[in-house]
Amino acid sequence: MVILKALSPSDLKEVCEAGETAARQFVLSKLDKKLLRSLDIQVTSERKGGTIFKVDVFIDVEPVVEIDVDKLADMAADAALSAIDERMRDKKLG
Repeated sequence: MVILKALSPSDLKEVCEAGETAARQFVLSKLDKKLLRSLDIQVTSERKGGTIFKVDVFIDVEPVVEIDVDKLADMAADAALSAIDERMRDKKLG
């Protein structure tokens, strides 16, 4: 979870999209797309003394895949939060 100051709607959208893209790219860098049944990435934000970002990644893979999908999802969420933090620094908002 990353806590930052309040954002304009357009900045919020841009930052959330950067997080979603980073999570998706991370998962696809570790797993062949053909073995991926579904990938759901939810980037949410809440304003409480700033903006709090939360990323949830849900992965469903083919049964033949021997990978810890929970660990992969956690790592993808971390990648998303890092991208959000970087985007905020680039915009000098954090």
